[in-house]
Amino acid sequence: MCLAFLAFTILCVMVTPLLARTKIVHRWVLTDQPMPKFRKILIIAVLENYLIRQEFEDEMERLLARSNIEGIRSHMVLPPRNEMMERELKQRIKEAGYDAVLVIRPKAFRKETEEVGTKTIYMPPIAYQSFWPYWDMAFKQFSAKGSYLKENTIVSAEFNLYRTNDETLLWSGETDTVYSENFGKLAKEYASTLVKQLRKDKVL
Repeated sequence: MCLAFLAFTILCVMVTPLLARTKIVHRWVLTDQPMPKFRKILIIAVLENYLIRQEFEDEMERLLARSNIEGIRSHMVLPPRNEMMERELKQRIKEAGYDAVLVIRPKAFRKETEEVGTKTIYMPPIAYQSFWPYWDMAFKQFSAKGSYLKENTIVSAEFNLYRTNDETLLWSGETDTVYSENFGKLAKEYASTLVKQLRKDKVL
């Protein structure tokens, strides 16, 4: 599948936001050839919510700049989905001189139950002279609250980095994210997770 068609296809996907406490569960890096030096990367977040897409791509632009890479936000250079044909999209990517295209796409949702416990506070008793005063004091001054169950929505997403001149896949993987409605903060956390891994894998 050509890169332009891939980008066009994913822009057409209807999804809800990814984002939040994020961990990378799988990743793969091209190792049979040297990693190219990037100057300009197009960032495409496949999100139905435009505001979340904008928050994420803006943060990616900011973080990539620290590595002297120009991150191009797709919401600034690409039209809404279904408004550009494959040939036109491919030509635009070519003319813009992007070294690579990074695509982030949510792919599955699931529910998980998390046990959340509160802190236990223990106040040491004052008198230790005999057992029974200690016993009575210990129970009176010990305060503990129980735990409770919380249901989270986990969003599984995939990320793929393609070199534009030959459409080679350079970096790929999957993430699990706990969904939250604090979109701005969680978009930044997701972007930070990806960029840290890019650096760790020596892609940047």
